[in-house]
Amino acid sequence: MAFGGVQVARTLLCVNISHAAKLREELGGDVPGPVEAAAICTQTGCKSIAVRLSQDRRYIRDSDLFAIRDAMPINGNFCAEMAADDEMIAFAKRLKPDRITIVPGKKEEMTPNGGLDVRQSLARTKDVVELFRDEGIPVSLFIEPDREAVDLAKGCGAEFVEICTGAYSKAADKAGIDREIDRIYRAAEHAADVRIKINAGCGLNYVNVLPLLDARELLELNIGRAILSKSASAGLSKAVQEMMEVLD
Repeated sequence: MAFGGVQVARTLLCVNISHAAKLREELGGDVPGPVEAAAICTQTGCKSIAVRLSQDRRYIRDSDLFAIRDAMPINGNFCAEMAADDEMIAFAKRLKPDRITIVPGKKEEMTPNGGLDVRQSLARTKDVVELFRDEGIPVSLFIEPDREAVDLAKGCGAEFVEICTGAYSKAADKAGIDREIDRIYRAAEHAADVRIKINAGCGLNYVNVLPLLDARELLELNIGRAILSKSASAGLSKAVQEMMEVLD
């Protein structure tokens, strides 16, 4: 892929396998499970796996998380999505994933479209980023696609932002879709200018992901439900392979 004649690496896929844990609980038994799902994804060639940590452990189990971490290939990347509360921080320090993405844990921490309201929790977020930096764990903030959110993330010391594509994924008409694509492009452009690494995700699928691939210096797309839904008919390995081909 090229931007202004400069060759850059293609956008990579991060498969969020949290939904596999939900399916396991709904269907009963141990299959399908997130550990098996993570193994299939990495064996297919996907380098990054994400899992959402939740306080209630309603679907994902602590044993799942440690098993996934231990089974990741040496060049793999295991990302834990979590709220910045004390219990989750203590657990993440034990888990030691390759990256942590801070997401809203409470309604008051969330923007209307689902991103983290960094301004509202600025001091706390900055402290958490510093804490994990001391642990040697890079931090990403799940933010809205706007310049202020990017600047706040940079000010907190985060190494990454994950641009929330929730509003884009929900847009129902061309004008709304175009407006949200423009917001994402502008946020990515600004993030590249201030030198913070850029990922994106929320509600993406095999079709709506295509216009985002031209966003400047976009490293990785976090996609889960669409892949796992397709796997019901095509198999997980095939579903992952097809998404990687879309991004290539």
